Amino acid sequence: MVAIPIGYDQPGVAARIAHHGVGEFMEVEHLTAGALSERIQGVLSDPRYRIRARHFASSIAETRGLELAADVIEQAFLTRTVVARV
Repeated sequence: MVAIPIGYDQPGVAARIAHHGVGEFMEVEHLTAGALSERIQGVLSDPRYRIRARHFASSIAETRGLELAADVIEQAFLTRTVVARV
């Protein structure tokens, strides 16, 4: 994964991607087709990113993380209230 944070929560998300070793990020000021292509190739060719991504995919599947997130969002829309995290 290569993130290009622009605003809002994106810089924080990009930092977490790099921190957890599932990808990298680049600042939009440094964005060129060549630089992005180089960064993508670097991530694709480094097996450490794939290993970390598989670790998190397994962890999310085991904890039903995606289902839980979807349920919380769905409940919030249905009730129009903030739902406590389970």
